[in-house]
Amino acid sequence: MVYDPVQLLATIDGDKWWILGGFGIAMVFQWWWLLECVRVAKRHRAYSMPLFCTFFWFAHDISCVVRFHDWFVTYDHWYLKCFWFGLLTAALLELVFFAQVVRYGRDEFVPGIGVRTFVAGLVVIQVFASVGWESIRAVLDDPLYQLSTPLTIVAYPLFGFALMVRRRSTVGQNVTMWLTFVAMAALWFATTAIWFGGPWRTWQQLALGALSIGGGLVMAHLVSGRSTMLNRQPREESRRPFRSAQAHAVEDEGGGLVEQLLLARRLQTRREQI
Repeated sequence: MVYDPVQLLATIDGDKWWILGGFGIAMVFQWWWLLECVRVAKRHRAYSMPLFCTFFWFAHDISCVVRFHDWFVTYDHWYLKCFWFGLLTAALLELVFFAQVVRYGRDEFVPGIGVRTFVAGLVVIQVFASVGWESIRAVLDDPLYQLSTPLTIVAYPLFGFALMVRRRSTVGQNVTMWLTFVAMAALWFATTAIWFGGPWRTWQQLALGALSIGGGLVMAHLVSGRSTMLNRQPREESRRPFRSAQAHAVEDEGGGLVEQLLLARRLQTRREQI
């Protein structure tokens, strides 16, 4: 076993106010970050959370949440109860992310697919993700979910960047999302490295922290508009079914104005040919 759960909880009790303060502030930034993701997705009419992260996080978080008996009876420790509550709220928000993928992402992933078929596909993939996570957790031998959390954190900048590159657009993301993520990640890695010690001070854990924070700052710069790497709009040669937030806004306000103008132009061209 990488760490002794009883010893770790005793260490936490010894510095509980520092740990509670660090994780408490991190939790505030986590809620801010995730709620901002929900808000941006609704505003841009494009899902904001990378789908891999949603699958991975939901598998991880639900796996912890359903082990209610371990945290409230077996260990019966205040820290694990707080940790359980934090992952419960995260899991609920992840259900919102799934709903936004269904609403805004169907045409982006599989154009023309029905809602029921798409939802069924998501459920099947989530089952595979959950079984896969349980296998990974058994290998990690992480009984309190404290060493696996950094893996969920570092996944966001990696797949957030991949989402932006695939779309060729920063739609669905903004600076606030990334800066609040960076603050949350910095507080998590700093708190665990300083107060948990041991395995949380290894170069691997510190490297995950550096990649998470550095990647978040890079993404904040890329979506700020100061970078010329990507435009706000997908390039014309990209024939993906994704439509930008701006196009959606025009359609909402003009009742399909773009389509009407294109249709009128086609009719005029046909008349001229006749």
